[in-house]
Amino acid sequence: MKALLIAEKPSLMRDIQKVYKKMQLPYEIDFTSFVGHVVELKEPHEYKAEWKKWDLNLLPMIPERYEFRVKKSAYKVYKEIEQVLKTNRYDFIINACDAGMEGENIFYSFYKRVGCKLPVKRFWTSQTTDNAIFKALLNLIDEQDLLIRNLRNAAMYRTIFDWLIGLNLTRAATVKGGRIIKIGRVMTPTLAIVVKRELEVLQFKPEPYFQIELDLGQFKALWFSPKTNENKLKTMEEAQSILSRIGNTATVQDIKTERKTMSAPPLHSLLELQKEANKFFGFTSSETLKIAQSLYEKKLITYPRTESKHLPTSFAQNIKMQLQTLASLNEYGSIVQEVLNRPDAIQRTIRSKKYVDDKKLTDHHAITVTEVAIGKKKLSLQELKIYHLIARRLLAIFMPAYVIDKTAVLLKSNEEFFKANGNMVIDKGYTILYDAFKKKQELPLPPLQLSMQLPIKDAKILSKVTEPPARYTDSTLLDAMFHAGRFIEDKELQKILKDAEGIGTSATRAEIIEKLISIGMIAREGKSFKATQFGIDVIQSIGEHDIVSPELTAIWSKKLKDIVDGQLSSGQFYKEMLAYVKQTTDGFVSLNLNVAEKQMVVVGKCLQCGQAVVEGFKGYSCSNKACKFFISKTIMKGKITPTDAKKLLNGKETREIRFTWKSGKKGKAKLKLVNEKLEFVFPAPTKDK
Repeated sequence: MKALLIAEKPSLMRDIQKVYKKMQLPYEIDFTSFVGHVVELKEPHEYKAEWKKWDLNLLPMIPERYEFRVKKSAYKVYKEIEQVLKTNRYDFIINACDAGMEGENIFYSFYKRVGCKLPVKRFWTSQTTDNAIFKALLNLIDEQDLLIRNLRNAAMYRTIFDWLIGLNLTRAATVKGGRIIKIGRVMTPTLAIVVKRELEVLQFKPEPYFQIELDLGQFKALWFSPKTNENKLKTMEEAQSILSRIGNTATVQDIKTERKTMSAPPLHSLLELQKEANKFFGFTSSETLKIAQSLYEKKLITYPRTESKHLPTSFAQNIKMQLQTLASLNEYGSIVQEVLNRPDAIQRTIRSKKYVDDKKLTDHHAITVTEVAIGKKKLSLQELKIYHLIARRLLAIFMPAYVIDKTAVLLKSNEEFFKANGNMVIDKGYTILYDAFKKKQELPLPPLQLSMQLPIKDAKILSKVTEPPARYTDSTLLDAMFHAGRFIEDKELQKILKDAEGIGTSATRAEIIEKLISIGMIAREGKSFKATQFGIDVIQSIGEHDIVSPELTAIWSKKLKDIVDGQLSSGQFYKEMLAYVKQTTDGFVSLNLNVAEKQMVVVGKCLQCGQAVVEGFKGYSCSNKACKFFISKTIMKGKITPTDAKKLLNGKETREIRFTWKSGKKGKAKLKLVNEKLEFVFPAPTKDK
């Protein structure tokens, strides 16, 4: 027997190939690979010529049969695999795409497009270590396995649903609004979240308030009202009146100390890793995903696109291999040895449902390091930072808890009351791993006793103003998308959204954010996101339409999960989906979209015809539609800013831009237009080189 194994990426294909050469299987395997998605659903006009027109009377566009086309960027790969299938006789295909819904989508969309009829076996593993690959090759899953079949159906219908919603509502909005307005079932609710916060910031009116602070030498205390428990005063007059009544001493009225014991947080899902990387290093969500994917392909961490924060029992019982891998790193050697010397603590962690729970697993388990050591692998600084975040989180769950005594003291001076708080660290526990990230140390209160009188060294009024809510960062926006149930009132839908783990998935949220930036609806301002006027206009014009609410994606995500769990048939899902698409498109067509005209940013004069060159979504093009002059915004992963474009058009060199060459090597260079063609200008080598 002979099989063709198709991996999702060349790197995975090579890893499987290496292990296969050491095995003896009852069949022969040939190898090939995709490069991610190689096909996509056809554009509307490829189904019907009349759908090329952006006409409200043609909506909704619903194909009788959904067909795929080959992606231009993957045409060569598609044709090569197609040729392999035509010229060789195979008994079955091995689907070695990533173990999850998206992996099923990548494989079966190709399978349908190429017209393959061969049986399929599923290669299924969340790791790319030799041992995991060996086990997966020995235990191929039949394509008729109920879970795999349901997963495949859910993946296909999710793709179709997004096509129907995105294209129909985008066309309706664009025609009604007079400019390109993209709509999506996850993208639009995410935009609405950012817009809501932006309006809160813009409409915020700062209000002054006052506080009274006592300086008691070793610590400070704030005045508060025992009736309202409020420590803010609205007027300076009130504050001055209270200040005048304060004596020379303060008496300790009450002392309460509470011991808090905090065990390490759960392991990383992709969401948690993205949030932590943004908090500690300022990485964007898309940057973290890209770095984690690179570490996965280098076999240093498990599959990163996971929603789970738990490990399966079978994996946890062999966790010593991962711990021993970390023992080879100077940062963790002594800590790992302490952990390995306490087998009881290891077993206690494995038995804890906080970290190990088979019932809380999604398609993949939590992210952790593998048994493959870094060794001599060359990692970038960014890769090392992410690897160490994952390593620390794994080690932390086997270390002692962080123990702290939280003390609150109540003081009285004449008839005025004051509060002070202090924290005493009893055991640093797992937090010793994070000492480098701590911005402030815990400050304990000095030894105090009831009725003790303390001299007041100073009493002063603090003048402050209320501050607007903070704009979203990568970390807080990802968190808002995950906890999108906060934005709806219906309790049942809140629960559905919680079960569905918010809007989008760990694998797609970063992409959604970057797409909103690229189409000009939101913009980065430092580490924060700011809704543009265009984005605000879109959300305000759509109003209460359900495409704006997280409820929509919650309900349909639940239905997809029901398909995977076997609780909803694909046929019934499709029937409900069509009814919704028709209803919501009709509702959208009746909207009045009041979206301001886009202001074109002129970056210079065209070198070919002399007309204005303006900024677009993908680059800088001549405003003369007959002219083909164009400078892309992204060249070899390097970002060309409007300032760069202005310099190029003025015959100057750009700033140094970081590029990624075809080999994968990264480096910096400037750009210059020479005879209307972009050329790299590399820095001159230093004398010692």
